[in-house]
Amino acid sequence: MSALLHQELIQAPEETLWIADENSKPLLHQEGFHFAGDLISNRWDIAELAENTVKRSFFNDFHFEELDRKYRRIVYAVSKEKAVVHHIIDCAPHFLGEGGELVLLGEKQSGIKSYAAKVAERLGTAKHLQKNGNDYLSSNVVAHEDTGNPIGELQYAQLQKLLELGDLYSKPGLFGWNKIDKGSALLAQQLTTELPQDGSRIVDLGCGYGYLSMQLAALGKYHFTATDNNAAALLACRKNFTEQGVEGIVVPSDAGSELESEIADLVLCNPPFHQGFQVEGDLTDRFLQQSARILKDSGAAIFVVNEFIPLAKKGPRYFSQVDLITKEQGFCVYRLRP
Repeated sequence: MSALLHQELIQAPEETLWIADENSKPLLHQEGFHFAGDLISNRWDIAELAENTVKRSFFNDFHFEELDRKYRRIVYAVSKEKAVVHHIIDCAPHFLGEGGELVLLGEKQSGIKSYAAKVAERLGTAKHLQKNGNDYLSSNVVAHEDTGNPIGELQYAQLQKLLELGDLYSKPGLFGWNKIDKGSALLAQQLTTELPQDGSRIVDLGCGYGYLSMQLAALGKYHFTATDNNAAALLACRKNFTEQGVEGIVVPSDAGSELESEIADLVLCNPPFHQGFQVEGDLTDRFLQQSARILKDSGAAIFVVNEFIPLAKKGPRYFSQVDLITKEQGFCVYRLRP
């Protein structure tokens, strides 16, 4: 995918918008790579990595109106989240304009064939799909600024208060946005026996919409720092902090790497193990390493992971004490101390 994406970007006119999801990261690490157009991403690490590589870099939840211009071309390697792809396809005609070209790229398992049909439906054109090795490319030109009906089945931009989340807010574009993650629920059940003292500083790494922070906030008075790499997660978590009166801040961060050292009495973490469509083995290591760095010597980290993640082996690289608290329903909860 990187080779095909690279080819599309280096031959693109300056008036090109690159929509960069996590699948685009390898290209930004490529030595000597430069893109003459603008980049927008809902991933903090991608937008930061692109700062010196593209003309302009934007980090937001795909709020295209903040870019304040139209483009001749949009290039997008499709995301794992279907709601994100539908939102981008819906928005594209407004920010391309008549004669502008929307280019989607993806491997077979990405759903690219279905998305190519959706683009044709949205733009009122014929479906165009080309195979390039294991990758596919869909390219369509906008005949009119808004010819077809929107394809998105959800109001993507809206924060939604959901009964199934205990009246917390969430939104499409966030992984598992409309359910309580089973691993996080298992971790939350252990908090009553792992409570820090009132006034303790808590860091919620990979906070999502803030479920773990909300569960702990109900048990005591703490100051929270919640971080996530995803723009939709940050919007939802900030809303929940405000609505629930939680004392703390919500900040963008790549696995907590931007936080100061030795600030936390307790770290809560349900680390992701997928980077886009791929399983990325070092994600857990990154969260462990940053947790060890930001914890006070007297602090502790509580992690929940899928049982196939070898945290018992990874943990001792960064912590002196790694204890399994519980193992249930395919998940393991660990307590780690510096």
